[in-house]
Amino acid sequence: MNDETSLWRPRPPSEYKPTGKLLTVPTTTVARTAMMLRMAGALESACLWLGTLDERGNAQVKALVSPVQVNRPRYYAVPGPAMVQVSALARQHGWTVVGAIHSHPGTGVEHSTYDDEMTPSRRAVSIVVPRYGHWHGQWPGGLGVHEYFEKYWHLLSDEHARLRVALSDEAESPVFDLR
Repeated sequence: MNDETSLWRPRPPSEYKPTGKLLTVPTTTVARTAMMLRMAGALESACLWLGTLDERGNAQVKALVSPVQVNRPRYYAVPGPAMVQVSALARQHGWTVVGAIHSHPGTGVEHSTYDDEMTPSRRAVSIVVPRYGHWHGQWPGGLGVHEYFEKYWHLLSDEHARLRVALSDEAESPVFDLR
């Protein structure tokens, strides 16, 4: 991990086109997610959004999960047994992973090749939060919202991110801190 050039990704093989899929998340859950990421201090960390997914790919966030993880200043890892624990929780409630959120140390919010590999589902939205979770702003400004489209994790423009992820006034999703 000392040579970050090995983490750079090639350019997208195709231009992103909106898929028409929508992930709905309570505004309060977005704020709580950033707070959970900040709890790691000056270390990268991750959270998952679990929820329902319909046959068209539309999803609703039903829970926020902080899995057991390894946290370092420039990367995080969720060990296999920790993902098994998350999967068991999801199955118990009839949920699946609909969002994978992690922090970066600086303001860069583009995926690395490592991020591409660590995102647990290509059906989920992947969101990168800058400055170890110290994000406060208007959705989705300053965040990296990514969607897997035509074999590539595309960083969405703010306009496309608002079409892909909608905030709702629903009650905050329950939090499962498994760390």
